[in-house]
Amino acid sequence: MSNLEFFKKQAKNFLKDWQTQTKTVESDGFVSYHYDWKFYDVGDLFFYYEFDDKDEEDIKLARAQHLIAKMVGFKKWDDLIHASETELELAELLLRRFKTAQDVQDWEETLAFTGVAQYGADAVLDYARQYYELGDRKEIVHLPSDKITILQGKLRSEALNQFDDKHNPAGSLRKDSTVFCTHCRKAFDFKQSKVIKANENNLTMVVCKNYPNCHGTYLDYKVLSPTVMYGHAKIAGLERGIQAFKTDFTMDTKVHCIHCGREYLYKEATVVLFPDDDEPLVYCKHYPECDGSLIDMMGAEKVGGRE
Repeated sequence: MSNLEFFKKQAKNFLKDWQTQTKTVESDGFVSYHYDWKFYDVGDLFFYYEFDDKDEEDIKLARAQHLIAKMVGFKKWDDLIHASETELELAELLLRRFKTAQDVQDWEETLAFTGVAQYGADAVLDYARQYYELGDRKEIVHLPSDKITILQGKLRSEALNQFDDKHNPAGSLRKDSTVFCTHCRKAFDFKQSKVIKANENNLTMVVCKNYPNCHGTYLDYKVLSPTVMYGHAKIAGLERGIQAFKTDFTMDTKVHCIHCGREYLYKEATVVLFPDDDEPLVYCKHYPECDGSLIDMMGAEKVGGRE
């Protein structure tokens, strides 16, 4: 099936779900709609996109197509069907996973947090493949014990060591992080996590140290210790810092830290995520030795351009 045929089918599925609508009029005249949906949570998505009662009451296929396009980031259906091959592949990948407004919102927030969209459609598609593969992999914690092997020794160490690589999949986790598992509500050192392997397909997953009593994975962890960010997460943090402080810095601006007196390019600064903070903060390149933050940085030319 071509991408276009797939999208047309999804619009028709959306319309089928809308046709399960039942209308309730309360004693005060308030009207509510309910759906026995199979493919898409129609009512939830109408609310998310702030469509009014008239839109919800009288939907046609064209409106369903419009909503399908909006779910995958396009302004209208015509933009979707004339998108590039990469954009169409990404849209299909997303629609195969979107059912509710929460699914859409989670992806939109992930895009905003990582800043990966600035690198183009190819980068977003690559990130989406990894993002959803991890979500699929997470399900191995629910397999029966006879289909799981708990890794030990070198294999376990290799799996945990990836989180000390600058390209670790979580972006913020490090092997020396202290974490809180939101499933069992226990805190522990990340390096105490277990690593499991699915016997049938050899997929591995880092899971809570209390597995199998807890089915939490590292994707459910909340980092409790300051964590240095890398990759796309770092770049996004640096750019947010420029916007928040309205500086004239660019990534290649040479900055001077008034705390330690050293100079470096802004893109070399450290981005740190602290416990309970929603967003990471920009700190001196030499953090944690120096605790200077973005507010302590000046353009090097303003202090004489010292090396």
